Amino acid sequence: MTKISIPPLVLSLTVSLGACSALDDLLTVETPSRVVASDLEDPAAAELLAASVANEFRCALTYYATASALTGNEWRDASNNSVLNIWDQRVHDTSGYGSRYASADCGSNEPAIYQPLSRTRWLADQTLGLLAEWDVAEVPNKAELEAEVAMYAGYTYTLFGESMCSVAFDEGPEQTPTDAFNLAIDRFDQAMAAGAEGDILNAARVGKARAQLNLGQKAAAATTAAAVPPGFSFQISYSNAESETRNKQWEFNLDDENVTVAEPYRAVSYGGEPDPRIAVMDRGTTNPQTGLAIWIAGKYPDPGSPVEMASWEEAQLIIAEAEIEAGNYGDAADIIDALHTAVGLPLYSGALDETELMAQIVYERAAEMFLEGHHLQDLKRLAVPLYPATGTDDGFGGAYGDEICFELPATEFQNNPTLTGG
Repeated sequence: MTKISIPPLVLSLTVSLGACSALDDLLTVETPSRVVASDLEDPAAAELLAASVANEFRCALTYYATASALTGNEWRDASNNSVLNIWDQRVHDTSGYGSRYASADCGSNEPAIYQPLSRTRWLADQTLGLLAEWDVAEVPNKAELEAEVAMYAGYTYTLFGESMCSVAFDEGPEQTPTDAFNLAIDRFDQAMAAGAEGDILNAARVGKARAQLNLGQKAAAATTAAAVPPGFSFQISYSNAESETRNKQWEFNLDDENVTVAEPYRAVSYGGEPDPRIAVMDRGTTNPQTGLAIWIAGKYPDPGSPVEMASWEEAQLIIAEAEIEAGNYGDAADIIDALHTAVGLPLYSGALDETELMAQIVYERAAEMFLEGHHLQDLKRLAVPLYPATGTDDGFGGAYGDEICFELPATEFQNNPTLTGG
């Protein structure tokens, strides 16, 4: 099995979102020192910039996966924490605690989406712009760096499209998630055109197929995904070096015991056999504030547990959806059977029709990509029933809502002259 694991970097470029229109602003580097923007406009800084993009995405991914799992049915708030409860309840807004999705950032002890993704996207696109200005004589590995940075940019745009109700980039107009997915495809194509090879190439392929699937382009997505080889897995690694480098799902679930695995993911089996892809257990402890039982995810047993960003299994499930759309029900079932055989589960036992096969796809995606940041989008794209249902008492005096995308935050309207009319 081919696995790529990106080690956590200590280095990180911290960019102020209020002033990220040019590299003329001062960028602070946590280690080893501080540098000014002009230093980063030097071709000698190319590798530093590319490494910083990877590092920023590392933080954005673990925060995104945690946040989307809370709003997307996989985690349940066990603490009655004011912020976590809002994520879990699906009742976000753009003010007060409900706006924390927009203001929380890397290093925070709460979920975060908008700031980490915004910084990653901006830094990736700025780096791509600089690389375009430099030639191979100045940056001998220019093609390699461009491919990697464009790949991360593609995933960042994808996560924007999957999480936000609308988006706005670089002081531009308000746009739809569809626009974000098309921008993601542009970046993935740029990565491949730059000469991406090996794992970077396959990650770009999976990412492009994911964005195409989100656009409803199932046949095109299947064509893209078909080139991904068996055994491929692209994992982002974490460490316990500092708060920003930890796997946040481990932190919220095992370390803080503030979230618990949601009820639909407890004791999951298929054909009478436990599904090892959703390995969860009752820890035998309770949250001290609420007394709720803490169910833990075996997927993330320590602060350095990696998060899988892309895989052959994801590519296969994309192909399976296209087969169902084309009426090739047996071929779709064969893909499901191969995935089951790989983990020791019984073969698919449902009917060979669109309704039952698509229901099985919902299950397979939830199992294969459990807690990896996919299920929130699947709730929307596949019309998966919300759990708990809208209006259900949350046990803390509130009720579950139906907000499974996040509004463009107030900060964007305050700072974006296109939106303010300034």
